[in-house]
Amino acid sequence: MTEFSGTGGLIRLILRRDWLKLLIWVGLVGLVPIGIASSFAQLYPTTAALNAYADEVMRTPATVGMLGLVFSRSLGGLVAWRSGLNGAILIAPIALLFIIRYTRTEEEKGRRELLGSTVMGRFAPLTAALLVVFAASLIIAALIASGLIGLGLPAAGSVLLGLAAASVGWVFAAIAAVAAQLTESPGTARGMALSAFGLAYLLRAVGDAGGEQGRQFWLSWLSPLGWVRLTRAFAGERWWVLGPSLSFVAVLCIAAYTLLARRDLGAGLLPAHPGVASVSPRLNSPLALAWRLQRGSLSAWTAGAVVFGILLGSTGYTFSTFVDVPQLQGWVLRMGAENAGDAFLFILMYVLGQVASAYAISATLRMRSEEVEQRADLVLATAVSRLRWAASHLFFAIIGPTIILIVLGFFIGLGFGLAAGDVAHELPRLFIRTLETLPAVWVMVGIATLLFGWLPRFTSAGTWGLLALFFVLELGWELQRISQAMFNLSPFAYVHWSLPLTITPLIELTLAAAGLVGVGLLGFQRRDIA
Repeated sequence: MTEFSGTGGLIRLILRRDWLKLLIWVGLVGLVPIGIASSFAQLYPTTAALNAYADEVMRTPATVGMLGLVFSRSLGGLVAWRSGLNGAILIAPIALLFIIRYTRTEEEKGRRELLGSTVMGRFAPLTAALLVVFAASLIIAALIASGLIGLGLPAAGSVLLGLAAASVGWVFAAIAAVAAQLTESPGTARGMALSAFGLAYLLRAVGDAGGEQGRQFWLSWLSPLGWVRLTRAFAGERWWVLGPSLSFVAVLCIAAYTLLARRDLGAGLLPAHPGVASVSPRLNSPLALAWRLQRGSLSAWTAGAVVFGILLGSTGYTFSTFVDVPQLQGWVLRMGAENAGDAFLFILMYVLGQVASAYAISATLRMRSEEVEQRADLVLATAVSRLRWAASHLFFAIIGPTIILIVLGFFIGLGFGLAAGDVAHELPRLFIRTLETLPAVWVMVGIATLLFGWLPRFTSAGTWGLLALFFVLELGWELQRISQAMFNLSPFAYVHWSLPLTITPLIELTLAAAGLVGVGLLGFQRRDIA
């Protein structure tokens, strides 16, 4: 028996368990560029229309920072600009979450030990997970390429755009593979991998915002998300840019296997601190138990918010000094910003607020995992009521993203204020704007609680699926393919970065979240456990 024995059997097991999720993921990511290409062909049917749209895009540095540079004003160039980064954002988080689920989570739940008692090598679980994600990414690439070629776009650019999207899935799968070896907790591993994704997005945004001639453009070359854009599909293809991605994947995979060979089953390279012989009476409560379960993930997310806040705050003022041009003043005023640099920050705050919803959902879904693993039975067998137990987890689902966004807003405002020499004015202004997305995040907690209470088997798939649907609705609205009424089905439509900051939608979203949580808890009271 070798270290890779049993890999084929594990691949079949993964496909049997998650074939539907994989199919939805592949179809969603693969069809987005095709939909964008079809939309652009109808909205901008002439060369003049394409040029006018590209000029408008390039005159808005905030849009350039968010979506990247337009390297070609052709239909293919605009499709690559609009879909390249969107595809990466859809493929990367799913890839890394998938890897952690079938490595670190399987170890935590004890299933890895059961499989290890069969004819299975030490490297088989990690290899099986990586091969499934790598193959799914290549299928996505083939779907993108064939769809774009079918719409009449050049074959070279179509294939390169598909491979660039696949390379992002490979890179973040490899990052997750390393993270899974570093810690014993799946939540902490997810936090590490998602923080790497957020850092990659931030580096690309800062690098692209100043244009190819900007002094910070070199930052785009440090980001795997930047490499997607720098392949320049449909704009003089740079096939060699795939080289850094593949090299990075190889290095990370070697590191992951090396770390896996040196650690014990169930352990991480960063060992957990041993517990004390006796605990404080303050820990003898459901809330204290929930804190012990949530603290690793919350700490990692909060640390990431500190890093991103410092980076955004320190660079935001620089943007306001070189991207503020007269043509942008109308757009800036509509957003309630003081200059185009502020508008750029508002967009990134909005995106990071959406990212924070991933933590909120994960914290809420912890109730379901505790129930399925029958650990909730042990707690509920005592004098603890169902509502008290659920409330202990929902407390962190609500307060967790609040802490994350508070920390993010504080450091953005502090860094920007120090650079501008006016902390007293800049810090509260940017701090409040950062919290704008928080009620929409709470709505996602409400949706997860509602499904947990009434449709527990569909809690995870339903909540994550609705979050993905809301992102697709936003994309369709921005492409003018769906109406405002349809986009309003998403809670993020009411806190979108293009809208001025008003209190009414925030109150309405908060009340909606409270209602969803209440109805969900009512269902949990009435149904059987597990």
